[in-house]
Amino acid sequence: MLMSLLSVVPRSDAFRPAALSSNPLIVTLLAVTLLTGTASGLAADDLGFYRHYDRTEFSLTAPGAQKFGLYGLDNPAQLHYLQAPDLTLAWTAEEFMDDDQRFNLNLAGPGFGFNFDRDRRSGNRIDQYQLAIGGGTDDAASGFGIGWYRGDRRTNDLRTHFTLGTLTRPSRQMSVGVTGRVSTGLDYYEAVADAAWRPLGTPQLAVFGDYVWGNADHRQVGDWSAGASSEVLPGVQIAGRYFDGGTITAGLQFSFGHSSVTSQRHRVDDGDDYNSFAVRLGAWERNVFDEWFSTSNRYVNLNLDDRIAYQRFAVFDRRKALYDKLNYIDAARQDDTVNGIVVNTTNMNISPSMAWELTDALQNFRAEGKRVVLYIENGGMSELHMTAAADVVVMDPSGSLYIPGLVSGSTYLGDLLAWLGIGVDELREMDYKSAMESFSRTDMSAADREQRQALIDDFYLRIRTDVIANRGLNADEFDRLIDRGLHLSPRELTEAGVVDRLTRYPRIDNVLAEIERRPQQRISPAALTTFREPQDDRWGPRAQIAVLYASGATDTDRGMRARTIARALRQARNDSSVAAVVLRVDSPGGGILAADMVADEVRRTAAVKPVVVSMGGYATSGGYWVSAYATDILATPLTTTGSIGVISARLWDDGFSDRLHLNADSVQRGASADAQFGVTLPLVGLSLPARPYTESEREAAVTRLNQQYDRFINLVADGRGMSRDDVRAVAGGRIHSGEAALELGLIDDLGSLLDAIELARDRAGIAPDDKLDIVQGPGMQITSVRDLLELVGDEEPMIMPFHGPDSLDEYLRHLIEHRGQPQAVIPYRLLGVD
Repeated sequence: MLMSLLSVVPRSDAFRPAALSSNPLIVTLLAVTLLTGTASGLAADDLGFYRHYDRTEFSLTAPGAQKFGLYGLDNPAQLHYLQAPDLTLAWTAEEFMDDDQRFNLNLAGPGFGFNFDRDRRSGNRIDQYQLAIGGGTDDAASGFGIGWYRGDRRTNDLRTHFTLGTLTRPSRQMSVGVTGRVSTGLDYYEAVADAAWRPLGTPQLAVFGDYVWGNADHRQVGDWSAGASSEVLPGVQIAGRYFDGGTITAGLQFSFGHSSVTSQRHRVDDGDDYNSFAVRLGAWERNVFDEWFSTSNRYVNLNLDDRIAYQRFAVFDRRKALYDKLNYIDAARQDDTVNGIVVNTTNMNISPSMAWELTDALQNFRAEGKRVVLYIENGGMSELHMTAAADVVVMDPSGSLYIPGLVSGSTYLGDLLAWLGIGVDELREMDYKSAMESFSRTDMSAADREQRQALIDDFYLRIRTDVIANRGLNADEFDRLIDRGLHLSPRELTEAGVVDRLTRYPRIDNVLAEIERRPQQRISPAALTTFREPQDDRWGPRAQIAVLYASGATDTDRGMRARTIARALRQARNDSSVAAVVLRVDSPGGGILAADMVADEVRRTAAVKPVVVSMGGYATSGGYWVSAYATDILATPLTTTGSIGVISARLWDDGFSDRLHLNADSVQRGASADAQFGVTLPLVGLSLPARPYTESEREAAVTRLNQQYDRFINLVADGRGMSRDDVRAVAGGRIHSGEAALELGLIDDLGSLLDAIELARDRAGIAPDDKLDIVQGPGMQITSVRDLLELVGDEEPMIMPFHGPDSLDEYLRHLIEHRGQPQAVIPYRLLGVD
């Protein structure tokens, strides 16, 4: 029975049913009632186990009122709130140390606690052990513990016992706990209810009380206590408590950061007064030293020395997550002990839009009067762009910057496919919808040339504007630098003002000491106050914002994984603890079905709670289809978006099978049954239709194409609140930069992923000082050999499907597999920047 009760401990799932928050309290009350009801008719010779007030002798308050209680010895549900390991040693003594006393040792970490207690005060030795686990959510947690004894157990009939507890914190002011304890044989039982109230919603003042009911010494007993505690200074807490028998305790706890000391005076009703003391080592806590005497002599190490991705696999993945890096910068910005950041770009692999987001975050960091030191070994245009946010740019004396500018182009296969005997029928009704030009032409169309040039001009101007504003160059000097960008030495870069100092990374501390005029301590982001502060300062549920990543081609089960994204949106919509959704879209488009599947869930979710789209490098065609219904759309200046249009192309066997001496034959029923039938290519498993469309088949395909285009226009008009004519004026398949899209009304503002999260917070009405949980999803999955190769590092990453080193063969495969179906997609390789 006890094991079945243990199974109700809630999990910290990303999206949990709203009713779950109340279940632990209900289950615990039922369990306590069942256990005590079972034992109430049994006689008891003695205690059975240490009773509540004996167990919690070292606690200054009732279980749920102060920090983490006794790490599961009192209420195991409190282990959920512990974020880092702690070790405490407590003891009783009439003075400070003597022989006849009680020792208590606690070793605990998140969700787990072990307690050892030795009591010699009766003249005998009694050793108590307990193992406990706890988990749940910030508003409701449950826990289970098992305890046993060694030594002189017979005097009090001390037995193995089980504890089931819950702690509910429905608001910033209130905490309610219920604990049930029963011995083996069900002869002894105890139930404890405790409550605490914080009038200010902070540890500055808490009023608490508890009531204990159980059987001991042949009788039913009921005891209570009440008191108050106050954190009068950061990490300095005082508490007083009155017990119904007349005992009074008063205590003081003083924190030094990673350690603390506690002293408590016990004025017992029978006059046998004594003291208790405790020492803690482990997790960082608030303290007056950090609050009052800290100095800003720390620099945060921000390592960008690998691929920057949106999500990482759980194991063996060396990539860095974009949100983590942005969050580190923002946390350092708010940390008064931080003087600056050292950004290490060695081996950085990043998209241009991500580089802008990091640059923007670093500029916000500098706006607080803090410094950014940027280190470069070898780099390109992204590293050049990031110098726009650096106070000091340090380069390896043998390093280099490859900065020849930006280029956009494609490889055209028209002649090759014709020579191979593969016919291409491009179904294109929009001049700027150039996705299939690479297969039907031998060069760039005038419309495609126009839109590509406008795009890279916008990108170039943004990078130039940002860099010259910070590095002391003018526009002409920047242009001349780019024109010589193939072969620039570190010395030339220094003379041009792009680089400030030449030295190796191991000697970066000398640079920091020189610019700050005193040595600086370099720390990891984990040492920032935001990431190490305890969670006892605020009770109640935290608001959640779900950050979902829709990256890759719009495909139902690959690429973006539209089914999975749609499911995650439904879960977020139905989860009352999720206040808003941020959907990060980084997609060149693809299949219409997949795009519409996600767009429909975005529309439904936006009707219930805010949905903010954050556009990455690409949110074009199907990627824009996904985004249009959002409450707000943000993009970076280096985002490629738009391409509102639909296109299709059909490859067919125009002599290819003859060249390979392949033959196919078939029977059919239905005039167009053979339209997609043809030879199957050996090894690759793809087939080419044996004939082109008939005139009527092609007319039907074009009609379907235009119908889908009309749907796209209507969807954007409805989602963006624009007229159909206004949408058509900016559509036609034309791509736009983020800045151009803002002017055209296709997005609402320029901003990063962090900006999107802050906007979602504002739209959801979450106060700026309220703590926030960011729940990221959906989880990463290894779905192919390529995923596995990329994970272990043997495969070069693709910043975007259809835009990596193997993009052409993937694009061809996609085209053949979809057999002339309408597609919302852009060309297979749109932009190269390094």
